[in-house]
Amino acid sequence: MRGASPKLPGRPPDISIVVSTYDRPESLRRCLTALIAQQTTRLVETIVVDNHPQSGMTAAVAAQFPGVRWLREPVPGLSRARNRGIMAAQGAVIVTTDDDVVAPPFWIERLTAPLFENPNQYAATTGNCLPSKVETEAELLFEAYGGLQHGNHPAHYDWQWMSRWRICFPQLWRIGTTANAAFRASLFRDETVGLFETRLGTGTASGAWEDLYCFYKILRAGYAIAYIPNAEVIHSHREEITELTRQIRGYRCGETAFLTLMLARHRDMRAIGQIFLWIPQWLLTLLFQELWRRSKGERKFSLRLFRAESAAYFAGPWALWRADRVTRQIDRRDAESL
Repeated sequence: MRGASPKLPGRPPDISIVVSTYDRPESLRRCLTALIAQQTTRLVETIVVDNHPQSGMTAAVAAQFPGVRWLREPVPGLSRARNRGIMAAQGAVIVTTDDDVVAPPFWIERLTAPLFENPNQYAATTGNCLPSKVETEAELLFEAYGGLQHGNHPAHYDWQWMSRWRICFPQLWRIGTTANAAFRASLFRDETVGLFETRLGTGTASGAWEDLYCFYKILRAGYAIAYIPNAEVIHSHREEITELTRQIRGYRCGETAFLTLMLARHRDMRAIGQIFLWIPQWLLTLLFQELWRRSKGERKFSLRLFRAESAAYFAGPWALWRADRVTRQIDRRDAESL
């Protein structure tokens, strides 16, 4: 076993790790320190995609790690940054993670093992995300919402699993998150899957759900995803309520933006059941449970945060329209510059 190393001359890497970042130098430094220390038998390249290169904050950190490739993506958007890294990656397997994640030494070996050992069974894998600490009110609230943990038992996800959901949409968040995911590189060249959707994700008006849309496309195309619980990473939650509120708004706005896209692009009618049945039922259940707790002098959720996330659901379709306009303008500008 050895630490992750840069690509050897004449030999492509087995694994490409793509880290997207936006002006968080200290978090990125911790993330890269852990990635360089990975214990693996595979040849690994690490790519940092700077989504705000004009600040100069990321380039200086990336330069401290020999062998790490630094790429620019000046157009804001997590999906655009990830796509930039994916298109530059040379590995047969592409791993995505975030700058607020720290990976234990054997993470990369555990996460990618099914893709090398069972290449015909799985096209992607995900792992667990544990909190680095749960101390502040915002961190406690995020964990109360479920956090990013996905359990201690392995799981298999395929189209059969997704098709069992008849009226409402499948609970794609069970699969995992692209803060801890690995993909066969060929997926992104498959026209039925393709790259991450630039109309969704942090940095766009839509706010989130670009990762779950990627999982949806993978399953829809007939591939399978494995959840590997011992492929754990440590995630730093938002420490301040204002940051958490922004994050939750993005999740809820992104959800209805995603569902709107499902109707417009894929004619998946389960999105209607999700919007008009599941979401209202979930909100009302959450509200009544919290009011009951408070009647007994207890408290679990913030009603102020509840109001913010409820309003964000209604913003999703409008946000998708705005994100679509921006995407079309950028694509048109890029086409004209060729």
